[in-house]
Amino acid sequence: MIAVGVFKIFDVIVGHTLYAFYGSLRRGMRLHDQFTNDLDYLYSMWLNGYDLFSLGNYPYALESTDPKHKILVEVMMITDPEIEKRISQIEIDTGYYAKEIQLGNERIIIFLFDFPANNLRIDSGDWSIFFGH
Repeated sequence: MIAVGVFKIFDVIVGHTLYAFYGSLRRGMRLHDQFTNDLDYLYSMWLNGYDLFSLGNYPYALESTDPKHKILVEVMMITDPEIEKRISQIEIDTGYYAKEIQLGNERIIIFLFDFPANNLRIDSGDWSIFFGH
């Protein structure tokens, strides 16, 4: 994995159609249900070098100092540019920032947290299991 860029303003990332979601935008979770018609699931994968933490009802991910730590993400395509903007705005407004990463031949956006605290680390790296889905 090679980091390609970090974005703070949601307008910059609109046009990138592949996203790695690890929390409430995964299939079966609350935000995914809200945007289900505009999110096309492509595949799931374990993303090494990241830690997952709980904010209660939502998770956040950070780059890990341990390359063996990993999180489960679902890679999706957002089919509507207006929905892409809305999702990006929701993430940015709640303290996340968009980071573009290179996975194989694909450039993918992942939202990481801007204000980490001393929250519970989710050892499994899988929000769905932790949250009980």
